[in-house]
Amino acid sequence: MIAYLRFELRRLIRDPRVIVFTIVLPVLIYFISTGSAGAADKIGSVKVAAYLMVSMAAYGALVGVMSVGIGVAHERAAGWLRQLRISPLAPGQVVVVKAVLASIMAIPSVAAVGIIAATRNGVDLSALQWVSLVGLLWLGSLPFAALGLALGFSLPPNLIQPASMLGVFGLAFLGGLFVPVEAMPTALAKIATWLPSNRYAELGWSVAGDKAPPLGGVAILVGWTLVFGGLAALMYRRSAAQK
Repeated sequence: MIAYLRFELRRLIRDPRVIVFTIVLPVLIYFISTGSAGAADKIGSVKVAAYLMVSMAAYGALVGVMSVGIGVAHERAAGWLRQLRISPLAPGQVVVVKAVLASIMAIPSVAAVGIIAATRNGVDLSALQWVSLVGLLWLGSLPFAALGLALGFSLPPNLIQPASMLGVFGLAFLGGLFVPVEAMPTALAKIATWLPSNRYAELGWSVAGDKAPPLGGVAILVGWTLVFGGLAALMYRRSAAQK
C-alpha cells in the first residue's frame, strides 16, 4: 500500500497543471486582492492580509485536492482501475490511498500563499499557529478529496475537468472564499455557513484570529466528509462493477 502511495504521488508531482493551479494561481490572486488593503484593516477579528491568505490557501487547496478526480476518470477509461482490481490491493485500500494522496495536494497551496503573506504582507503568526494552520487545512480537505474521487469514479474524462472546476468555483464563491460572508446578502450568507468550503476556511480563519475552530463548524465539516466519503465508495463500487 505504501509503495502504491509513492507511485501515485510521483505521477501527480510530474503533472505541471498541479503547480499552475494549486500554487501560481492562488498566489497571483492573493497579490491582486491584497493590493489596496491597509495594514490595520480587519474582516471580523482577523486582519485582512491574514484573512485573504487563508481564503486563497483554501481555494488553492480545493483545486489541488479535487484535481485528483481528473486523473481517476482517465485511469478508469484506460482500464487502470480494472488492473488494480486483480492486484493484491483491496478496493478499500485503493480508495484510501487516493484520498490520502488527494489531501496531500492541499499542502503546497497553503505553504506557498503562507510564505508570500508572511514575507510580503507581514502576516505574523506564531510557530504553533503556522503548524495548526497547515495541519487543519490538510485534514479539513478530506471531504473535497472524497468529492473529487466520487466525480472521478462516475464521470467520463471529457466531463470530469469542467465538472471539477465548476464545483471548485461554486464551492469557493458560495463558501465565502472570494467574497467574505459578512459582505454577502443575508440569504447567501446563511447558505454559506452550511457549505463545507466555508467551514473548511473557517478552520484557518480561526487559527489566524488566535481562536479555536467552533465545534458547530467542525461538526458540519465532519458531516460532509461522511456524505462525500460514502458517495465516493458507492461510485467506486459501481465503476469497478462495469466492464
